[in-house]
Amino acid sequence: MNKFSLNIAFCILLGTGYTQAVADPLAVVSIEKNMLEQIQLGEAMFRDDIVRDALARLYRVHPHHVQGLLAELRLAVRLDNLEQAQILLIELKKVAPDSEPYKQGALLLKLTEPEMREQLAQARLYAAAGRFAKAQIIFDELLQGYYPSADMAVEYWHLRTQQTTQRPLAIKALTGALQTFPKHPSLLKALINYHFQENNPAQALQYLHVLAEQKAQRDWAASREYEYLITLPVSSQTRSLWAIFVNRYMGLEAEDKGRNELERQTALLADGSWQAGQAGLRLLDQGRNPQAIARLKKAIAAYPEDVELHGALGLAYLRQGERERALKYFHLAKEKEQRADETSKWISLIASTEYWLLLNQASEAFERQEYAQAQRLYQQAHRHDADNIFALIGLADTALAMQQPNKAWPLYKRALKLEPYDETAQRGVLRYIATLPAQQAVSLLAALSPQDAALFVQTKRSLQIELLEQSAASAEKQERWQDQVHALKQIQQLNLADPWVSYRLALALREQGHEAAALEAYELHLSVHQQAAVSRYAHGLLLAAADRWDATLETLNAVPKQVWTQDMHNLAQRVTDARLIDQAQQHYDNGERAQAFALLEAKPQSQAARLQLARWAYEQGDYTKSLAHYTNALRTEPDNIDVRLGVLENWAAQGKTEQVRMVLRSAQVTLNDQAPSVYRRQASLWSLVGEKGRAREILQQQVAQLSEPDALLYRDLARLTAEQDVEQALDLYAYAMRDTQLLPAEAVSPQRDNIAFTKAMRESAEDDWLARGLRAEAEQLYLRETPTFTLHNDSWWRTDGTPGMSKLNANTTMAHLEFPFSQGRAFLRADHVRMDTGTLKKTDGSYSGRFGSCSFAGGGQSLAGCQHGLTQKADGTSFAAGWYDEKLSFDLGTTPYGFTVQNWAGGISYTDKIGLTGWRLTASRRPLSNSLLSFAGAKDPRTGTEWGGVMANGAALGLSWDQGGANGVWADFSHHQLSGKNVADNYRTRLMAGYYRRLINNPNERLTLGISGMLWRYQKDLGEYTLGQGGYYSPQRYTSLSLPVSYARRTADWSYVLEGSLSVSQAKTHEMDYYPIRGLIAEPLQELAGLGVSDTAFMAANRSNDGSSSGVGYSIRGFLERRLNNHWVLGTGLDWQYSEDYSPSRAVLYLRYSFAPWQGNLKLPVEPLTPYADFK
Repeated sequence: MNKFSLNIAFCILLGTGYTQAVADPLAVVSIEKNMLEQIQLGEAMFRDDIVRDALARLYRVHPHHVQGLLAELRLAVRLDNLEQAQILLIELKKVAPDSEPYKQGALLLKLTEPEMREQLAQARLYAAAGRFAKAQIIFDELLQGYYPSADMAVEYWHLRTQQTTQRPLAIKALTGALQTFPKHPSLLKALINYHFQENNPAQALQYLHVLAEQKAQRDWAASREYEYLITLPVSSQTRSLWAIFVNRYMGLEAEDKGRNELERQTALLADGSWQAGQAGLRLLDQGRNPQAIARLKKAIAAYPEDVELHGALGLAYLRQGERERALKYFHLAKEKEQRADETSKWISLIASTEYWLLLNQASEAFERQEYAQAQRLYQQAHRHDADNIFALIGLADTALAMQQPNKAWPLYKRALKLEPYDETAQRGVLRYIATLPAQQAVSLLAALSPQDAALFVQTKRSLQIELLEQSAASAEKQERWQDQVHALKQIQQLNLADPWVSYRLALALREQGHEAAALEAYELHLSVHQQAAVSRYAHGLLLAAADRWDATLETLNAVPKQVWTQDMHNLAQRVTDARLIDQAQQHYDNGERAQAFALLEAKPQSQAARLQLARWAYEQGDYTKSLAHYTNALRTEPDNIDVRLGVLENWAAQGKTEQVRMVLRSAQVTLNDQAPSVYRRQASLWSLVGEKGRAREILQQQVAQLSEPDALLYRDLARLTAEQDVEQALDLYAYAMRDTQLLPAEAVSPQRDNIAFTKAMRESAEDDWLARGLRAEAEQLYLRETPTFTLHNDSWWRTDGTPGMSKLNANTTMAHLEFPFSQGRAFLRADHVRMDTGTLKKTDGSYSGRFGSCSFAGGGQSLAGCQHGLTQKADGTSFAAGWYDEKLSFDLGTTPYGFTVQNWAGGISYTDKIGLTGWRLTASRRPLSNSLLSFAGAKDPRTGTEWGGVMANGAALGLSWDQGGANGVWADFSHHQLSGKNVADNYRTRLMAGYYRRLINNPNERLTLGISGMLWRYQKDLGEYTLGQGGYYSPQRYTSLSLPVSYARRTADWSYVLEGSLSVSQAKTHEMDYYPIRGLIAEPLQELAGLGVSDTAFMAANRSNDGSSSGVGYSIRGFLERRLNNHWVLGTGLDWQYSEDYSPSRAVLYLRYSFAPWQGNLKLPVEPLTPYADFK
């Protein structure tokens, strides 16, 4: 069709459209679209006549159409009719001044300017020369983001895609340009190519088929689609695409080529052998090499010349590790390859396979330790491919195995130089470095490249950590604690991700007493690993070790329970049990035993609660209940050695020692690799059955194996050692106190510092049960073994009595020596006693009061009073010796030599417990020292008869209940026979009891309130001073109720106690004879009879009447001690009492010397010496 015919066709088409538009206004839009497409088609074909005809039709429908004006402007510019173009631009501005078409027209006209044309030409030259970046800069400056024509847009984005991977941007921009130039061939071709390159064939084919609708573009479209389809593998889907291709491009040259390919693929798809080959290829892609091999062999049998099948079979064998077979098929593929450009692929595979075959053979020889053969094969492989590092690394590994590190190192370095970022080369270098000392290895790594290689960085960090670990261990061994912490902090910085590194640092800080710093150190790790289960677990361990139960559970619950490890569950259960037991223990320690037991008994499934109940019952002596709890625990954990030992401990407490001994000797309690606490309990059981030597051996073995502090082990060994070697036992207590941070290490070795040791025995309110127990036991043993001497002066006076009888001034000077003896303390005592009641007052030259027989009258007659021997004094010295330990005490002594009446005195006591109740049974012979008559005796001024010196002979039972908590109860029952020289015999029964509550109960401060009651009964009232009377207070019934209060406090060098009480009392007496022993007054009675006085009249005149009395009393006392230095203590005190008939006072002053240094606790409350006469 010639140009003239084409014009006629266009005119007919446009005319028809115009007629329809006039008839149907709705068709105007469609005509506009058709005309614009014709304009673009004419521009693409450079057919100006088509463009003009389309413009004319467009203007008829829509005069001054914006896109029409722009198209006319483009035509004028292309024809270099710039004046017309300028006119069109002015008209375009009038119609659409700010529109995109106007901006494109302005830009197009601007590009016609000589300077712009020169720049555009320069940009194109740059692009042609491959200097795309510079070309783009010019294009960007010229276009400013607008494309005045489709060809310009294609040209610009072709440039952009040449310099960087910007095809997605190009696709986006050119797709947008299609809105303006919908069917422009250049735009479509560019987009087709870009989509194929971006592996988006569906979109590319869609554009391709749009382009194929243009007759002028059908050949190009057919050729481009053929190029795409021919690359697709043969398949039913591909065959369908070829069938569509043949139909679409019918009549073109491409149709024949497509039909040939269609026929070929149809034939192949019908061939089973070919299908097997394809299946083999697919299986090879899927990594199913054995199945691929079978199918590929079948296909090769039918297609022996198919290169791809041979190559694929070789690859399948290669992946199976059968390199010899793989090599065979690679050679066959190379021989059959007809495509010159594909031959290099097979050559490369052959070379690589031969290389790896040699490496494999060398590696097998290396594994067999045939190092010479391995070296020869690695050298052969290296000659085969000198640029490959694996043979070099094999040669280096072989040299290293042959103990030739000097030969290995250069080979490793060459491999690393060839492939510095290859991990195989890096690992080879690290194998060499592993043979070096850590410090040398770090230095070598520091000189290697690349420094940022992950393996090198990691290894360097590991080596630095190893060096720091050595430093930390050395510092710990040498007790350089600060250096140890510093090293651990550096390790943490290098390995903050490892929770156990931070955990060890925290433990080291905690061991030095830095609890807050320990937790802060761990939280550095935790802050960046808050959701890591293992990090929370380690944190929980730290908190649990500090008994912070709530905080432990909080940190564990910070991560979901679904990710908890079994260790975390176990820790949570242990902490829950511990928190419960802690709460119960507080009740228990406060004396609220019922609440404590109830709290734990409410958790019958808790093994920890069950065991705690068993221990408490054992402590309280309820062995049946304790055994029941242990038996229940044994059902849950039959192999729990702690439970088994608990059963044995209860048996031992029940006296079943032979049964315990049999079990201990059997295999039922075999201990291997147990905790030291288990061995301690085993040793305790051996001790309970009487085999203390065996118990001591067990503990000594454990001490010898200690690798970490264990105060309890040292403590138990000290207990067993004390009987044989006190000094060694004290050393062991010192070690135990060192391990609990109570005593610095330098105070323990090389020699024990007794000043520091005893100072460490001072109690503290912050002490836990272990510290408290260690201090107390060490103190008890140290004081037991330390001799002391006390010089004590005790003054006692009474100003409300009768001179010569009860108005007494007494002074006792005591010299008291205590010293260790036979696992206890012995003492020697000398008391020098001075007593003075003054002189009986005379009346008319004689004394006729009731003293002796000075008052002797009856029946209206009386004898003369006493004139001589009226001054009453006594002076003498008593001596005593005694011994005591924790249970038994006894003493033997005398009343003072020099007294009118001389007696021997003494006593024996035994102390023990029944359950929680303590008891003390005492048998004694003691003087009554409350008056000169009862204690020293006196001489009757009339008859010269000596009487007095009353002794109490009997027994007492004391009971107490005090668990160290807030409350306590005591009671005392006693019965004595009272007899003296020429004194009527008497019997005394006393019942006393009391309750007290400690309002303040700290180690160094106590405030106690109480209530006490007493009931005394005497057979006779012998309180008078007449001959035969005893001179001691002895109502037939005496009751009293008192409210005592006591406050005691001590500091390092001071201790004092202030006490007071308020009491009410009542006493009743029966009538009594002033002269109860008639034989003592036979002579004066005979004289009185000579005056006509009968016995009946005399006795009636010398008998008292029944009586009663009551009153209120109060007392105040205070004592004070002051430590003067390491050996001396000075003490003093005052005791003042008041009641209506009895108001004694007392003052003391004493000095105590310790033969060994003592910086431990001063006594609380202060306890001055008791005069021997007042011993219970």
